Amino acid sequence: MASTIAACSSGSMPCAIAIVRLSGPEAFSVLDGIFKPKSGLPVSQRKARAMHYGRLLAKDGATVDLCLAACFPAPNSYTGEDLAEVYCHGSQAVVAAMLDHCFALGAVPAPPGEFTKRAFLSGRLDLTEAEAVADLIHSQSELGAKAAVAQLEGSVGSRVKAVREKVLALLAHFYAVCDYTDEEIDPFEYENAVSVLEEARNTLDTLHEGFQRGRLVRDGVPVAIIGKPNAGKSSLFNALAGSQRAIVTDEAGTTRDVLEQVISVNGAPIRMLDTAGLRESDSKAERMGVERARMAAMTAHAVICVLDLSGPLTQEDREALELIPLCEQPVLVLNKNDLCARLPDWAAEVTAMHPWKQVFHLSAQSGQVEPLAQWLSTLAPKPQEVLITSARQARLLQSASDAMSSAVDSARDGMTADAFLLDAERAVNLLGEITGETASADLAHEIFGRFCVGK
Repeated sequence: MASTIAACSSGSMPCAIAIVRLSGPEAFSVLDGIFKPKSGLPVSQRKARAMHYGRLLAKDGATVDLCLAACFPAPNSYTGEDLAEVYCHGSQAVVAAMLDHCFALGAVPAPPGEFTKRAFLSGRLDLTEAEAVADLIHSQSELGAKAAVAQLEGSVGSRVKAVREKVLALLAHFYAVCDYTDEEIDPFEYENAVSVLEEARNTLDTLHEGFQRGRLVRDGVPVAIIGKPNAGKSSLFNALAGSQRAIVTDEAGTTRDVLEQVISVNGAPIRMLDTAGLRESDSKAERMGVERARMAAMTAHAVICVLDLSGPLTQEDREALELIPLCEQPVLVLNKNDLCARLPDWAAEVTAMHPWKQVFHLSAQSGQVEPLAQWLSTLAPKPQEVLITSARQARLLQSASDAMSSAVDSARDGMTADAFLLDAERAVNLLGEITGETASADLAHEIFGRFCVGK
């Protein structure tokens, strides 16, 4: 019999409300032991999925809080088991006393991800949906949350299952023809089989193609800010981040490493990279920072080159500009426009020098960054796409597609059905690992071990 687990599911305290969750065969009896409704009738005997007001008891029987509790009977609960929740004030002392009482009554502490793991094992969620729960918890933008919810609603799992079921039907038909020769079963058609396998491969390829875009949604679109020291890079970084994330001083070389901050721009996740000023230096630490700045510029999805309008174009500026041909989507920011009455002559030269995606005139110190922020939001993938965010899923999709391709090629080369369908069976097993239908216990343990306690 499964144990009854207990944990706080509402995060760090102190907070306004804390939620302690119980799941397992003794969840209701433990709840009745720690919570006494005002009406006197135990919660387990009252209306399910409804809030009930009462006293929360410590292990010694003393009241530690006046709060609410609810029961969610199996199988229609998050975990598929009997599940109970207590909604108390978000005090560390109250929650600790409650959990201590739960454990005294036979519950055990829930390991990380145990509630969602039980939801998976009971069939309430497939593995893609369970992984989406973790993505949703850790989402850093509205777009990231939307992508996770789409997966939670089956945008990935349903497509993978549909492909798997079609290929399984093909395999079942072939083996039925082989095993029941006396039955009136439609003959196995090779061309139809190849067509089914090609369609399956194409669907898997389409899903896999969304992985790189999915990673941009999950981790943020990397955008590097480059330029000479004191051009205003850190001021721009702080203005976009909405906080004083980077140190801003008049001293050159303040930033010596790459600072990262994921910001949400119109719901899109943008991972801003503030880099060290590009210049020669006797400082080993600063030289390392400059080299990292160059690497960030060459690997980022977009690069913002910041030039200072209030001064002349320097050799250090030109060194920054030399990196632009190596950048994927270069953007020019002519900064400190509040400090000059007219554009310097070099501004037109620089603007015409490279195929800039966009050119912005602004004052980062004054916070005039909205046009730039609006452009950055267009870099994120469209929310209507089905996006794969899990490297595990992407790897299995690629392997399953390769197996489908092998089956198609073998069939085209004239191999017998029993030979080329072996690759199709391998693909079916790989797809089962994505949704969890053929996943091992070790794999499930690894996935759910990355969850937080209480989820």
